[in-house]
Amino acid sequence: MDNPTNQNTPTPSELRRERERAELTERIMNVARDMFVNDGYEAVTLRKIAKAIEYSPAAIYQYFKDKQDLILAIIRRDYQDLREHLVECLKMESPLERSIEMAYRYVAWGRTHPNHYRLLMVPHPAWTDAQSRAWAQDAPPLERDALALLKTIVEDAIRRDMLKEGYSDAAAIAATLWAGLHGLVLLEITMGTPTPYTTPAIDSSTFDNRFNMMIHIFKEGLLKNSDQ
Repeated sequence: MDNPTNQNTPTPSELRRERERAELTERIMNVARDMFVNDGYEAVTLRKIAKAIEYSPAAIYQYFKDKQDLILAIIRRDYQDLREHLVECLKMESPLERSIEMAYRYVAWGRTHPNHYRLLMVPHPAWTDAQSRAWAQDAPPLERDALALLKTIVEDAIRRDMLKEGYSDAAAIAATLWAGLHGLVLLEITMGTPTPYTTPAIDSSTFDNRFNMMIHIFKEGLLKNSDQ
């Protein structure tokens, strides 16, 4: 009698096909992400993506039903990757260490994944109202999650009496911190490469200097003891 536990065991050929499918899915998403950012949402079609990866359009439709389905899949994938980077810092005991580590992980991910970040955080202006509503409903709420993570850290700092008098609104503090990080990343990925239009003050300042200065300003402004 056959062992029933073996009936659901994938065969080598099934495992190979699954691996090939995962690899092609990843390739489609990587090429499409760059095309969406560089060429604009409206200019990109599944046919153009298929041509870029040297596959037939029919092959793309086996993986994604349309362009919006593809872009949402990319956003979900990138969101999960960034979120996994951020939640690791919650294991640290000190609220200050947690907040600085989270800030560093956030900006580091954005710098090393510029097209991921643009597509994830900035819905394309060419989307129709229906597409924008679908994005708002279906896309992972990274901004909300980032704010929630920061808010828990700030609340912990407030409970430990680490903040100066008057700084008791954890939500407002978290939103301000996140806005600073978001602006720092966008500044770097949009103006980090010098051009004839680069602002001299930006061109002369390194990213590390800007990041360290922002952290210093927040520590000096918020903490009772900025050296703690």
